[in-house]
Amino acid sequence: MKKNILFLVAALACMTTITAQTEATNPITKYRRSSLYTLMIDDQSRPYANVIRASFEKGPIPEKFNDHNLGNRVISTSNAKDESGNITTFLENNHVARDVVAKWFNRSAKGGFNMDLIAKRGSYDASALDIAKAKASQRGLEAVADAGEELIKNTFILVNDYNYVSKEEVAKKVGGWLDKIGNVAASAGLGDVAATTTLTSGAVKVAGKGYVVKTNAYLYRLVWNEEVAAIFYNDYWADDKTITPERKKAFEESNIFKFELIGSDTSWADVQSTVFTKKTEEELIEKATIKAIDAVIVKLQKNHDEFKTKTPLYTGEPNISAKIGLKEGVSDKSKFDVLEQRQNKDGKTEYVVVGSLKVDDSQPIWDNRYGADEENPDSKVDRTYFKKTGGKDFYPGMLIVQKKGK
Repeated sequence: MKKNILFLVAALACMTTITAQTEATNPITKYRRSSLYTLMIDDQSRPYANVIRASFEKGPIPEKFNDHNLGNRVISTSNAKDESGNITTFLENNHVARDVVAKWFNRSAKGGFNMDLIAKRGSYDASALDIAKAKASQRGLEAVADAGEELIKNTFILVNDYNYVSKEEVAKKVGGWLDKIGNVAASAGLGDVAATTTLTSGAVKVAGKGYVVKTNAYLYRLVWNEEVAAIFYNDYWADDKTITPERKKAFEESNIFKFELIGSDTSWADVQSTVFTKKTEEELIEKATIKAIDAVIVKLQKNHDEFKTKTPLYTGEPNISAKIGLKEGVSDKSKFDVLEQRQNKDGKTEYVVVGSLKVDDSQPIWDNRYGADEENPDSKVDRTYFKKTGGKDFYPGMLIVQKKGK
């Protein structure tokens, strides 16, 4: 029954075939990114709360994701150690999942939907999206399912709960001069902060403006399966020409759309200031806020495969490179699978592993972290280079994904 319902809208998506040959000749072939909506927990009792909020709200969505932000991006704190219950309540009370789906289908003020955004983000054939002219087919049905699995299903919400501690305050709290920033962080309850900076009595003065930034992050994923899709297409779908008050109201009162909690994790960012800095306290906090988001995304991707992003190769052999670097957690030990995007006989997308890479340790890893261009203004590095460890010939446009735990 569900498949019969979906059959009625099968022609809503007809994929543009992306073959290895076209990728080889077109290195800027579009690939399907996951979509991300970021929010934060707002605690006005914390120092610089307004600076933190402003920095978060103007911070960029990482370019490896589609920006799926909605208007409201701030959740009031519950002052609980675990904010997941507070977040879930916020998402349900504000019908965030329904609004996320509405954005996917480009819902108009009249209440009608269209496939424009899906066509754009998925490189689908826009000319085949007119349901009035299209014909239902099994291949079209598979294309609809493909759009759901590749795009809509991979919609994530990331909620960050920040805690800012100045290294100077921590040093005073524990007393005396500490040898390592790891000890400072441990004394502040920041757990897994690595020892990255030596703090002698003189160095503390140098690092006095620096902040250790901890974020507890909660990752949610939109529930989009065959059952939800069937109800949406059967009960709610209409374009602006066919929308009725009944269908408009049905969608606006629907409660079938939900998010599931994938997991949570903790990460940190350290902003190192020197006695020569011209940056204000507020500027340092802004920098730390954005770097903390990048750091926790890296950690969540290592622990949750469904959240990992794919990256196209920028250049192929013999000098294999990609536009990723330290911001994505790349290290000299990082290893990657090389994927080829194909269509199976049903027209659905598959990613086939065709080889492997490791970081070329003879070349510097690209430092693309926020503010790196200010810290290293003379750097000419704009990509990371790799060495082939197995597989077929690699060319621009092939996709790479970091191996689990690497």
